[in-house]
Amino acid sequence: MLAGGTDALYRDVLAAGHEHYVRIEVWSGTGSPLAMLIPAADRGDPEGGLVFYSGTITATLGSRVTRNLQISVPFDLYPADTGDLLAPFGNELRVFRGVRLGDGSAKYTWPVFRGRIRDVAQSGSSAEVLVSCADRAADVVDAEFVSPQSSQTVNTVYTEFVRLVSDAVPDAEFGVSDTFSTPVKPLTWELDRAAALDEMASSASAVWYALADGSFVMRVLPWTVASSPVITLTDKDGGTVNDWTAKRSRESIFNVVTVSGERLNGDAPVYATASDNNPASPTYVGGGFGVRSLLERLQTPSTQVAAQGAAATLLANSVAPVEAWDLTLTPDASLELGDVLSLDINGRVGVIQVVSGLTMPLDLSGDMMVSTRSLVLSKV
Repeated sequence: MLAGGTDALYRDVLAAGHEHYVRIEVWSGTGSPLAMLIPAADRGDPEGGLVFYSGTITATLGSRVTRNLQISVPFDLYPADTGDLLAPFGNELRVFRGVRLGDGSAKYTWPVFRGRIRDVAQSGSSAEVLVSCADRAADVVDAEFVSPQSSQTVNTVYTEFVRLVSDAVPDAEFGVSDTFSTPVKPLTWELDRAAALDEMASSASAVWYALADGSFVMRVLPWTVASSPVITLTDKDGGTVNDWTAKRSRESIFNVVTVSGERLNGDAPVYATASDNNPASPTYVGGGFGVRSLLERLQTPSTQVAAQGAAATLLANSVAPVEAWDLTLTPDASLELGDVLSLDINGRVGVIQVVSGLTMPLDLSGDMMVSTRSLVLSKV
């Protein structure tokens, strides 16, 4: 959760009636501020600026490009020329959301998106123009290798992550990552830079992505680490949960995991399989659950022992019964992907969940959708 999100005053303001605050800043690709868009319904904002009609941010943890943005703007803002404000040739949007307090201040405001303009569409049947953006990880995806690359084995996994991202995005900034001190294995990558980063992250049970402010991080999968909840959400009076759905599914559960270590340098591939052989487990391979298998191809394991360890780790993360929730909330810009929550909903108390996705409206009304999943800490 972003700093200030747990403040008692802010939580009280969210639970009570409050005024939303949203602004969108347009920046050049070289880092210069160009203009500001404010909600059309908030045209009287003392900061002035251009307007937008509506907008939505969607975010999913585990996707290379974690955050996507779409806004609608007035018809005459279509970029008829490549140098116009919203032309998709380098300019980016930086979005901020929060609440406006009774004294008119916007103390509780946080960045919720940063990324380049990707597409702009105008239609004769609509009075609006649609602008689509993707977060800064999309810039990394765009910058493929021009020839096969070898890893630098003097680097740790984290240092190599920083190197590969910085080579693609020279002005990249880095947020607080977890510690990854393991040296990088001798690897050869073909053209896909993002796939190389995926490979390194997967080998460390981690994900890499861009935060809402545009900084890059590599972090251990948050649902595999024991963590204390940052906040409790409730549907009781004074809470911010307006609706909810809880769900259990077997689709995310695998009780047989095979790891294939296939190196591009010509080494012989290695294979290892781990199975849930615990008769007391609800996903026991010899029980009523049946068998659900997962094959994971990695470059990193170079020995049978390493492949077996990777398979055991993936199995431990794949067998625990998972409960997922979809929450309809009062918009809370301080929530981050990976936040650990405690739910007090429908009489169930202390349900620990991790934020895995969200959809945030940029209108001055409407609810926010948050997807969560349970922690997976069991060992087989």
